[in-house]
Order: sequence, then structure tokens, then C-alpha cells
Amino acid sequence: MKKISEHIKISISGFLAIAAWTSFLTSSCKTEIYRSKNQVKKIYVSEFKLVYVESVLKKSFNNSISIQEILNEDKSGFTEPILTLEDHKFIDSLTTTECRNLQIDSANSIGRTAEGSEGKHVLSFIIEKIESRDLQHLAKKRYKIAKGHGNFAYW
Repeated sequence: MKKISEHIKISISGFLAIAAWTSFLTSSCKTEIYRSKNQVKKIYVSEFKLVYVESVLKKSFNNSISIQEILNEDKSGFTEPILTLEDHKFIDSLTTTECRNLQIDSANSIGRTAEGSEGKHVLSFIIEKIESRDLQHLAKKRYKIAKGHGNFAYW
């Protein structure tokens, strides 16, 4: 009877060890999936902002050869396409509107601002846009839309 009791204790402790290990592995997998999804979101948001900035630069400086050379030399961004076609269209439309507004502001500043500060303020505009976190919020909204349409193979 004593051997059976000890055998049951060993079996129970073995079962508990297996259960604990299984629980650990399951929670570890969930953590990895969460990290993976979180990484995809960070990459998406970063890529959205990068494509936005590149688009503003190209349009603001009339896609000049100098801007093209700078952007061609820069290796920022994710190597695989992560933004959807709709995202690219959205960014194109948004930056077209914003660059028109920059041109209007530039034209309106002639004769109204200090000498030497007339004209385009593209870099200031980009910095203000990033610091205001508007672009971050917009990118997160677009991420939710893309994710909702199942555009990521990572799920």
C-alpha cells in the first residue's frame, strides 16, 4: 500500500511538472505571437511615416534629381513591402494636398515675413508633423484598417 501511495505521489508530481511546463510553453508561445504582432505594428507605423516623409520631400522639391539621389542612397525602411496599395494611394493623396498647402503658404509669405524667410519651409513642416504625433495616430489608424482587411501574412 505504501508503494502505491508513493507511486501516486510521483505520478501526481510528474503530472504537475508536465502541466507547469505545458503552461509555460503555451504562455511563452502567446508572448511570442504578441511580440510578433507588436513588431509588425511598429514596422508598419515606421514604414508609413517613412513613405510619407519621402513623398513630401519628392513633391515639395518637384522630384528633383538631388532629392532622388538622396532617397536612393538612403537605406531606411523595411525591405519587404508592408504597406498596402491603398496605403500608398492614401499617402499620395494626403501629401499632394499638404504640399499644395505648403505652396500656398509659401506664396502668401512673400512680402509678409522677414527677409530670407520667404519661401518653402518643408523640413519645418515635416518636423512639426512628426512632433505633433498626428502622423503616428494616422499610421496606427491605417494599420488597423490594413489588419482588418487581412493584409498581413503574419497572422
